[in-house]
Amino acid sequence: MPIPELQNAEEMTIIAGVASAVAEHASQYGIDIEPICAELGLDPSLFKSMTARVSLAKVCRLLEACSKLSGDEAFGLRCVDVYERGASGPFGYGLIVAPDLRSLIEFLEEHIQGATGSSYFARETSDDATILRLTFSPLVLERDQYVDMATAMAMGRMRDILGDQARQIAIEMERPAPRDPGVFRHYLSDKLTFSGRMNSLTIPHALLDVVNPRGDARLFELMHLQCRSLHPSPHASGRDAFRDNVQGYLRLRVAEPELSLGEMARHFQLSERTLQRRLSEHGTSLNDLRDDIRREMSLTLLTETALPIADICYRLGYSAPSAFSRSVTRWFGASPRAVRDRHGNIAARR
Repeated sequence: MPIPELQNAEEMTIIAGVASAVAEHASQYGIDIEPICAELGLDPSLFKSMTARVSLAKVCRLLEACSKLSGDEAFGLRCVDVYERGASGPFGYGLIVAPDLRSLIEFLEEHIQGATGSSYFARETSDDATILRLTFSPLVLERDQYVDMATAMAMGRMRDILGDQARQIAIEMERPAPRDPGVFRHYLSDKLTFSGRMNSLTIPHALLDVVNPRGDARLFELMHLQCRSLHPSPHASGRDAFRDNVQGYLRLRVAEPELSLGEMARHFQLSERTLQRRLSEHGTSLNDLRDDIRREMSLTLLTETALPIADICYRLGYSAPSAFSRSVTRWFGASPRAVRDRHGNIAARR
C-alpha cells in the first residue's frame, strides 16, 4: 500500500526536461519506465520537452522506483552520464553559458525554484565562502535520488567552469550515508558529508570569478529573460483566493527556518502593510497560517510516514526537536511519539 499523497504535493512541478535522462539510463538496467509512469500518472513523452512541466513528487517516486529495481543506490547520480546538457531548456542553457561562476550562482538563485521545484534556496556569505542551501517541501517525501541527480547536474556545470578546482567545493547532503560513498564523491566532491539538516554547497570566494570558457554574456542574458517568462504563476485569481494563495506559498516554503514578511510581500507584489491588512481582513496572520500548516503537516507526517521525528522537525522548519515537541504538545496534547502511537502509524504497519 503506497504512502498517501500529501495535500497539495502536486503544486510543485519541474521542467520536464530535467528528467530527460531517466528512461535511457533505466534501459541500461533493462527497466522500462513506461508502466511505472502509467501507474504514477506521468507521461514520459513530456521528458523530451524543454518547456512542459511535470509533478516533482511523481518524478521523485519514479527515480526511487528505478533505484530499487536496479539495485543501484547511485541511480540518480549516474543519470548525468547520459543527460544531454541543455535538456531543461533556457534554464540548462543559462547554466552552460554563464560568463563566470558568480553569474552561474546568481542565475541559480533566481531560477532554480521555478525550474527544478526546490521549495527553499538561499545564498549565504561567510568570510571566505559562498554557501548555497537547498531543501524541499515536506510534501515531497521520497527525494534522495532526485536530489542526487540535481546536485550532480549542478556540479557538472560548475566543473565545466572550474575544472579540477571544483574539488574545493564542499557538499553536505540531507540523505543518509550510502553504502558506497566513493561513488558519490566521484560524481560530486571529495569534500562530501551526509545526514545534514539541509543540502548545501560551500564555494570558496576565490573561485567565484573564474571565467567560463563556454561563457556567452549575450546568450546568458537572453536565457535569463526566457526563464523569467517561463516561471509558473503561483497565484489563483479572485479576491477570495488570496488566503489560498498565501497558504500555498507557505506550504511550499514551510521548511525555511525563518519567513520574511518583506519577501512574502514582494512575492505577492504588495507592501508589507497591505499584506498584513489583507491577512487581517481574512481573520488571520502570517504566524497563524504557518502554525496551522505546520499542525496539518505534522499530523500527516507523524501518522502516515515512517520518517524519524527529528527529520519531521527539520522538514517543518524547526530549529530543534524540542521546539517541535512543544508545538505538537500544544496542538494535540501529547508528544510527537505519543501522537504517532495513538493514531497507529500507517507506515510502521506495512
